[in-house]
Formats: sequence, C-alpha cells, structure tokens
Amino acid sequence: MSLSISSSPEQTKQIAAAFTKTLTGGEVILLEGDLGSGKTTFVQGVAEALGCEGAIRSPTFSIMNIYPTSHPTIKRLIHMDLYRLKNASELTPLSLEEQLDAGSILLVEWSKLLEPFLEVGYRKVSFKVIPEGRAITF
Repeated sequence: MSLSISSSPEQTKQIAAAFTKTLTGGEVILLEGDLGSGKTTFVQGVAEALGCEGAIRSPTFSIMNIYPTSHPTIKRLIHMDLYRLKNASELTPLSLEEQLDAGSILLVEWSKLLEPFLEVGYRKVSFKVIPEGRAITF
C-alpha cells in the first residue's frame, strides 16, 4: 500500500494525475471514503490527465457518466456513483460488461454493491479526511 497526503483539491488532482500514469486501460478502480473526502476531485484529476474536456461531476443522479479522452490508449473514462442504489439488481441495466474494455477505465464511487461481482483485477483507492487534509491510500 502507498499513502499520499493532500492538503488541497489541486494537490489531490496532482496525486490522481500521477496515479493515472500507472493505468493502461481495462482497469476497474474502486473509490472508498466518506462524503466530501475527495473521491470526485480525484476522478477530476484522472480525467484531466487523460485529456477529458468539459466539467467532470459526480454522477450521483445519473449513476454513470462516460467521457471521451485524448489519451493514446485509454479512449473512455467511465465514472460511476452507486450511492443511491439500494441493491445489486439495480446494476443490471448499466450493462457494465459491455461498457468496460481495454480502451476504457472505470472509476466507481460507493462501490460496495459492485465489489461482490468483481473477480480479480480491480484496484482500491481509499480517502480519509485528516487534520492535514486528505489521506489517499492506494
């Protein structure tokens, strides 16, 4: 495990940009942490590093947002927020198997419902509010 401390949203985005350099496509990244702990800011940093344009917002109400990138191998960033879902059956209409391929990465906030369906190959990033800012653990 690796730990980074962020004292600002800009620093969280820089940490996310460094993390993005480790991605090749096809990854599932589960983001864990309380409300306001930096998950969406981290996704914004990943999106910026991949060359996504426009505003990156948490898909709390839409559940899933897909952003095209200008990255040479990762063509799409899929951002999910499962906060509002109550049970795993609500995941079916999202067609995750069809969405994720080698040219995409999937970042999931509030991923507890999804985790039992993932076999292997996912990564976790945990966020915690601390007096110095945010602790981000990979």
